[in-house]
Amino acid sequence: MPPVQINSQSAPLFLIVLIPFLGAAFAAMMSVKMARLWALIIAFCTFVFSLLIAIHAGDASPAQWGMDAGNTLSVGQIGFSVRLSCDGISAWLTVLTTLLMPLVIFSVSAKVDEGPNARWFYAWMLVLLGSLIGCFVAGDALLFYFFFELTLVPCLILMGIWGGADRVRAATKFFIYTFAGSVFMLIGLVYLGAKAGTFEISKMIEVAQNPAVISSCARAWIAASLVAGFLVKTPVFPLHTWQALTYSDAPVSLTVVMAAIMSKLGTYGLLRFVLPMGFVGAGPSHVTNWIIVLCLISVVYGGLIAWVQKDMARIMAFSSVSHLGVCVLAIFASSTLSLQGAVMYMLAHGLSTAALFFLIGMIHERTGTRDITEISGLFKSMPIAGTLLVAFTMASIGLPLTSGFVGEFLSLQGIISSNTIDSAFAGCGGHGLLIGAIASTGIILGAIYMLNMVAKIGFGPEKAPAGAVLKDLNGGDLAVLAPIAVAVLLLGIMPTPVMDSFKRDVSLLKAPVTRADVSTGPQQSEDAVFEAK
Repeated sequence: MPPVQINSQSAPLFLIVLIPFLGAAFAAMMSVKMARLWALIIAFCTFVFSLLIAIHAGDASPAQWGMDAGNTLSVGQIGFSVRLSCDGISAWLTVLTTLLMPLVIFSVSAKVDEGPNARWFYAWMLVLLGSLIGCFVAGDALLFYFFFELTLVPCLILMGIWGGADRVRAATKFFIYTFAGSVFMLIGLVYLGAKAGTFEISKMIEVAQNPAVISSCARAWIAASLVAGFLVKTPVFPLHTWQALTYSDAPVSLTVVMAAIMSKLGTYGLLRFVLPMGFVGAGPSHVTNWIIVLCLISVVYGGLIAWVQKDMARIMAFSSVSHLGVCVLAIFASSTLSLQGAVMYMLAHGLSTAALFFLIGMIHERTGTRDITEISGLFKSMPIAGTLLVAFTMASIGLPLTSGFVGEFLSLQGIISSNTIDSAFAGCGGHGLLIGAIASTGIILGAIYMLNMVAKIGFGPEKAPAGAVLKDLNGGDLAVLAPIAVAVLLLGIMPTPVMDSFKRDVSLLKAPVTRADVSTGPQQSEDAVFEAK
C-alpha cells in the first residue's frame, strides 16, 4: 500500500485528530509540570485548528472536507474506510470541545499534580480529547463507533484513579451502562453496513432511506438499536441512572468534560445517524412516539428530582437530564427550526454546564462540601464567585441575551409547530402545542431548583464547615471562567453567524435522498481526496 497522500483541505481534519494522540504519548514520558504545560499547549493547538475548520466548514460542502483511505480493511464485502468529514454542525461541536479542554487542563487541582502518576492524568485527558474530536469528524460509521467506544477508556481510568470515595462503583456503573448501549448501536450499524456494502455514512443513509432494501419492520428495530446507544450517552429517562453517581464521584475536570461534551455524543449521534436515515417520523412512528414520551418524562422527572437534591453536583446531573430531554425532543420534532434550536441548545448547555461545574468545584475546594444545607452566605466573602454563579445560572435557565435562551426558544418553537409530532400522534390534533407546553415546564422547574441552589449557598448568614477557607476567585479561576462567559454572551447576543454556518447542514439532515443509483453493493467514495490502492 503506497503512502497516504493528504491534500491541503483534509490536513486540518487529519491533524486535529492526530495531534492529541501524539501529544498523549509524549506527555506520558514527561515530568508532571512539563506534562501539564505540554497538554495545555496541545489542547490549545487543537482549538486553533477547530476554529480554522469551523470558518471553512460553513462555506465548503462536506465532500470538500472529506478524506478517504479506501477500503483499508475489509470484512467480507464490507468496506471500512478511514474517512473524516466535517460540516457546520460537527465543526461547532468540535470548537466547543477544543474550547473547554484547555480550560479543563488549566484548572486541574493541585492535588492531582501531587500524585506519583499525575503525568498519566494529562496523557489520558489528551486521549479523551482526540477521541471526542474523532467522533465529531468521523465520516465512516465504524470509525465513529471506534472513537465512541474509545472515550470510555480514559473516562474509566481517570475516574477509577482520581475520583471520589465511591469512584470504583461509579466507574463500573458508567462503563457497563454506556458499553451495553453501544453494543445495541453496533448491531444496527453493522446491519446497515451489510446492506449498503460500506460503512461510509453518506452511503448508509442512502440505503437506509430505500424502502426496497430496508423493510418497515427492520427500520423499527434498527431505529431502536441506534436510539438505545445514543440515549444512554445523553442520557434520557430511564437510561440515566448512571449519571448522578458518576458526576458526583468523578474528578471535577472529568465531570466538566462528561457533562458538557460527552453527553453531546448522544444528541450528535441522533442528528448524524437516526434523523437523516429516516428513522424519525412516519416509518417507525411507534419508536418516535416512545422517544417523545420518554423525553417528556425526562424533562419533568429530571427537574423534580433536581429540586430535592442537596449535592450541587447531583443537582446539575438531574438538570442535564431535564435540559437534554428538551434537546432530544427538538431533534425528534425534526422541523428546521427545532433542529437549529437543538444544535444551539447543545452548544449553550455545554457552555453553561461547564461553567457551573467549574464553579461548584471551586466552591468545593474552598469549603470541603457540595451540600447546599451546610453552606450559606458565601457571596459576602466571595462576591466575584457569586456574580459569576448568578450569571451562569441565568444562562442555564435561558435568560434572554444568553446562549441558553436562543436554544430553548428555537427548540420550543420548533416543537410546537412540528408536523412530525402531530403526525406521530395522529387523530389528536394540536399535540405539538401540548407537548411544547409540557416541555416548557422544564424551564420553570429549572428556574426553581437553580435559583434555590444559588439562594441557599449565596445568601443568608455566613455558614461553612470547619476548616473552610472562604476566599474569592483568583486570577487562574477567572482565566478559566472568562472565555466561557464571553462565549455565552456572544451566542446570546449574536447567534446568527453561528446559526448561518450550519443552516444548510440542518436542512440536509431531513432531506430525502433522490439518487436513483442507490445499490446494496460495495461503493467507492466519489469525493475521496486520497486513496490506498
